[in-house]
Amino acid sequence: MRSIRLLAGLAEEELERVAARLTLCDFLPQAVILARATPPEAIYFLLAGTVRVELPEADGQIFNLVELGPGEVFGERALLSGEARTADVRALTAVRAARLERDDFAALLPECPRLYANLCRDFARQLGTWAQRHQRDERDNREVLAHVIGWQLLPEFGAFPGNSPWVRSLNSRLGALGAADAHVLILGERGTWKDLAARLIHFHGAPGRPILFLDCAAPPPLRPGAPAAPAATPDPLHRELAQAAALFGQAPDSALSAHRARRGMLELAAGGEMILRNVDCLAPSVQAALLAFLDSGRFQRRGESEWRTAQVRIIATCSEPLAAKVARQEFLAGLQQRLQEEVVEMLSLRERPKDIPVIARSLLPALNAKHHKAVRRFSPEALNRLVGHDWPLNGSELYQVLSRAVVVCTGEEIGAEQIFLQGERSGAGRFNLLTLPAVERLARRPDFPGLLRRVTIPLLVAVILYTLFGPPYANLANLTVWTVWWPLLLVTAFFGARSWCSFCPLEGLSAAIGATRGVRHEPARWLRRWGPSLSMAALAVILLLEQASGMFAWALATGLLLTWLLVATVAADVVLGRRGWCKYLCPLGRVVSLVARISLLEMRSSPHVCVSRCRVDDCIKERACPMGLHPTGIDNSDHCILCLDCVRHCPHHSMQLDLRNPASGLFDHSRRSFAEALFSVIFAGVVLAAKGTPLLMGRPAEIFPTVRWSPAEVGLALTLVAAYVVLALLISRGRPWRATFTLCGYAYLPLAFTGVFVIYLRALAEGGAQIVPLFLTALGFADWLDLARLTPELGTLRLLIPPLLVGGAAISWVVLGRLRQQYGLDRAVVTAHRLLVGLTCLAFLWAL
Repeated sequence: MRSIRLLAGLAEEELERVAARLTLCDFLPQAVILARATPPEAIYFLLAGTVRVELPEADGQIFNLVELGPGEVFGERALLSGEARTADVRALTAVRAARLERDDFAALLPECPRLYANLCRDFARQLGTWAQRHQRDERDNREVLAHVIGWQLLPEFGAFPGNSPWVRSLNSRLGALGAADAHVLILGERGTWKDLAARLIHFHGAPGRPILFLDCAAPPPLRPGAPAAPAATPDPLHRELAQAAALFGQAPDSALSAHRARRGMLELAAGGEMILRNVDCLAPSVQAALLAFLDSGRFQRRGESEWRTAQVRIIATCSEPLAAKVARQEFLAGLQQRLQEEVVEMLSLRERPKDIPVIARSLLPALNAKHHKAVRRFSPEALNRLVGHDWPLNGSELYQVLSRAVVVCTGEEIGAEQIFLQGERSGAGRFNLLTLPAVERLARRPDFPGLLRRVTIPLLVAVILYTLFGPPYANLANLTVWTVWWPLLLVTAFFGARSWCSFCPLEGLSAAIGATRGVRHEPARWLRRWGPSLSMAALAVILLLEQASGMFAWALATGLLLTWLLVATVAADVVLGRRGWCKYLCPLGRVVSLVARISLLEMRSSPHVCVSRCRVDDCIKERACPMGLHPTGIDNSDHCILCLDCVRHCPHHSMQLDLRNPASGLFDHSRRSFAEALFSVIFAGVVLAAKGTPLLMGRPAEIFPTVRWSPAEVGLALTLVAAYVVLALLISRGRPWRATFTLCGYAYLPLAFTGVFVIYLRALAEGGAQIVPLFLTALGFADWLDLARLTPELGTLRLLIPPLLVGGAAISWVVLGRLRQQYGLDRAVVTAHRLLVGLTCLAFLWAL
């Protein structure tokens, strides 16, 4: 009796009191000791042998719950609750047990407090075991449900969406197939919603029929808690066994499965239909077993010899014609013939673009519910982008693109800038820096690159204060702005794209004072349309104003310019919301965005991961992109500020930080606009006018001009810029000339960039050395140190100017040639632009 767990710790007299009330009982193997649904009359202490608790079903199926050995107790829970027993207890071997009647048990509880304590402790242990088993069963159920009804996660449609003649014909065909009994094979490219067509066939049929779903490429796991077999599993044997178990079931006590019987999906779908996605992925042995079932209506569970029967209609889907598989001896010809009693071929989206707007509008209600939004419509420009895309992944890609558009949309209308289209990009000449462990660790630091604001914000405040209230000339802060900050801004854009904007002190100060806190306004349509052009115009004015007002030498003018930029940033953030200024109006952000076209770095996502694996958009939902972008938006990558939030929040490691050929951005047709091409030309013209105007007016060249321009000089500069742009437009003859100019205009960007950079490089070479003595003087060390000895010699930097200008012109020259080959541009047009580029380079060498 001391070996019985419930009686452990009882005193001698207590054990004698219990023993006096026990009755010894013997049971033969397979005898039912306690029967389900019988009233509780006693509990049993197991002294020898083994029993099993079983749960019989109405159809004869028996589920084995647990086996008990000597020292265990059974029947106590029903005795305490007074309810009928919920399971059978069967002797597996010869069993000897001690029986304690219900009245005796009730009398012993107050007499033996230790017995009551043991009973409570045993119930607590069982509750813990039940909780663990419940969690395990819940996990198993989720895995099964994911494979049984996972196909229902498709959008809810009563009919296949669209209004093209093909869709109308398809819906009519699906209705007819629903009333038929023949097996159906649905063929089509990946993402053409073959599963939706299969579901509609079922829904058009007789009501009340069961339907189950199995992805043959990723069947449910054999063992509870194990991951589903992936489509490209390295273990084909495991997938074969998993497919067989999922379709036909398996016997209990298998070494590869749970210790219970498993009913197959064909058995569960008896009298109904079974959808087999990726039927071409079935293993040869499973193909043979399925063919035998379709021929005879009989099958066996894996591990059993008993034959079972069922009548199931198969609706199979496949992305590749099965005839090709049969020809390669990868699929059974007989199974192909049985499955394709009826064949439905799905068209891709690019073959029926008329349906895209209808599908997009049909998806909005479900996406609004998913993301808790209230988007009502698409702008015409957004619909044009959707219709113009070729959709290599068809409906699956369209759903993901629209889902992300709804996530980032803050108003009632989705605009073109919120449609992020994934394009194919060659991996040639690219290297993903995130494959380097040190770079990935740095990118995943939550405080990087925002940590750099701790340096840039104090520096900006100091510069503004010192330029406003310090010496008007020979000002350390002013000299640093024009010889270090401005050229560093351009160098950062070339080597790091728009990374400067992620730690920009202007935006940092705006956020620090709370200007963007809680502000989420949707910018007006006119701002989204004209904002980039306004920022480009402001940049051109600033470049001319730098020379016309003598900012390089006059500190007060520089301080006023920086103060205006800061005030404008705060005001725009208050009115437009987070990054409103940076995204739409900032002239510095605009020039950095343009230079990012020829940057060595580019952030992008893996072409197919975002569509095929991502279901939650963590990179923009977990912490919204500050620029309202998505990594798949390749036509907006110039606006990516490399804040790295998407890298940190993407669970699929889809993000890539690529080193690339700088010229590759100029050949991407999806990122071109007439306005940006025009500004690239204006950019070059402004550089020429900024430095050439004083020379044309007969004044000597000044690196740090001190003479303000007269109205005549301002007029001459504007005339030079206008003439230069008009000339570039005139030589872009052809049909259509606008498209020709848009292509050729971007080729001026490398030349314009080097021209602007050389303006500041020349200032650094001529006056940057004075930063050291001015700094030491400001600290009060001028009387103690030999400033002349400490002043560096930077004049040799002038030697870099000619090769830089010639190199920029050479890149523009080569880009024009490549564009002619790629788009078949007129040779005379390209030659004229090349001639203008060459003359511009000579003018830069003369003026700079």
